[in-house]
Amino acid sequence: MGIPDENPVVNRHTLSFACLGLFASIINNGMARRPVFSGYHRHLIGVAIGGGLGHFMRKLERRHWAERDWYIEDYINRHPQDFTLPKKQKVGELFDVWQPVK
Repeated sequence: MGIPDENPVVNRHTLSFACLGLFASIINNGMARRPVFSGYHRHLIGVAIGGGLGHFMRKLERRHWAERDWYIEDYINRHPQDFTLPKKQKVGELFDVWQPVK
């Protein structure tokens, strides 16, 4: 095994958008009163376009979350007085003494 790729080509976005492209082609065939799976080249084009859109959406999502994390980390670094480390406590100090109720 190895370290998994952080940005694989096949992910939930590419698969879901590829399925949407396939279903859009199937619906188009149904609305045109053609057999459902006729024109397989249209299905392949729909899957390719949907997969490309899904890959683009994944890139946008990753960029959004990376930018958000950067802003949060930058704010924490600029305002350390607001984010002091909590005092370390043992588990025994956190809970009250347990007394059974009969």
